[in-house]
Formats: sequence, structure tokens, C-alpha cells
Amino acid sequence: MVRLLLPVLLFAGCSTTHGVRPLGKGAVSIDASLGGPITEVFGLPIPLPITTVGATVGATDTTDVHAAIHPTAAAMFGIGAAEVGVSQQLLAPAGARPRLSADLTLLGAAGDLDPDHAPEGGFRLFVQPTVLAGWDYGKEQQHTVYTGFTAFSEAVDPVAAVGGLVLGNRFGLGPSHLDVELKWLNPWDNAESVVPEYAAPGLQGAVSLQFGYGFRFGGAP
Repeated sequence: MVRLLLPVLLFAGCSTTHGVRPLGKGAVSIDASLGGPITEVFGLPIPLPITTVGATVGATDTTDVHAAIHPTAAAMFGIGAAEVGVSQQLLAPAGARPRLSADLTLLGAAGDLDPDHAPEGGFRLFVQPTVLAGWDYGKEQQHTVYTGFTAFSEAVDPVAAVGGLVLGNRFGLGPSHLDVELKWLNPWDNAESVVPEYAAPGLQGAVSLQFGYGFRFGGAP
């Protein structure tokens, strides 16, 4: 059974999924997310308030590039973290057929990530591949419900890895959007002895709840 380091688990659940639907060539979205693994705080199940702030640019009509920083990682753990990635629509939606997309994100983190096994000030590189299927709906097809799988591990000499199922909904609000997303991280891994205790069915893995917001401008109308 994989024993998850707390910062690794937080990174894996700290932002909403990229690549839900492409922005379009020349468009830019300013993005922010809030939320994380659900744990007990004062007797109540509350998602940890992990934040990311970044931007996404439509490189083509089907390809986006994105980058973000992780303010809460610095404030809570003294870890400086930033990410860059690319999302690609693989198959356009048609009727009942969903949109298929993939994303690859690289995250670099510097600081005392694992005080028991690594010196302070170390650097680690993580990789997060994601695949999604999304169905557009609404009067103008402005909303999207999506599901898929995401994984998160060190790019070199991995000591911890996280995989998870994704279920979310993007609400199109004119030039902006609001994402509500659940991840079930490592559902095959019993987390009974993991501290802090995360909420999950049967204490298997951890359930993460995130909210994401993006404001789009530029590109084709």
C-alpha cells in the first residue's frame, strides 16, 4: 500500500482539472481554484482551502497551454510550487458522443517536502496526466459535465504516486465559467492510518472537492 506524503496528496487534489473544453485560438482565461481533500475540522467535514492562481491561453482551436502558482502550499508548508501544462482536445463532441481530451501538467516544488527523508530546500518535479470525457448541454451548449482519470507522481525516482477518478461540472456564465469538481484519490488504498484522516467511502483513499473560476477574454467572439 502506498503511504502518501501529506504535501503530495494536497498537490494532487489542489486544483480543478485542466482541459474540460478548449478556449479557442487567441483566447485567454484568468483562473483560480479553491479546495482540496475533505478532512474533519472542528467535527465537520470541510475541504482543505488549497488555492491556485494562473492563466490559460488558447494556442489553437483545440490546444491550450496553462500555468499557475500555488499560494497555499507556500503559506501552509513553506513550499514554493508552480505548474505548466498543455491540454489537447482529441475528439470533438458529436451528438451523444462526448468530447475527449487529455492534459499533461508538470509541477515543480521547492522546500522541505519530506522532512523524514529529504533535506530542507530540496526540489522535486511532479507529472500529472489526465484524460477526460465531457458532454456539453444547455440551451447554447454552454455547460459541460465531465468525468475521467488523473494521476500524479514524481517524474524521477518516484516515492509516492496518486491516481484518482474525476467527476465535475462546468457552468458557462457568459465570458466566465464556474467549475465544481470531485476527485476520489487512490480509492484502492486504505487510508485508515493516514494522518490527517480524509473523508472517503470506507476510508478508501480521499475525496477532494474543488471550486474553480475562470474569466475569458480575447479570441473569436
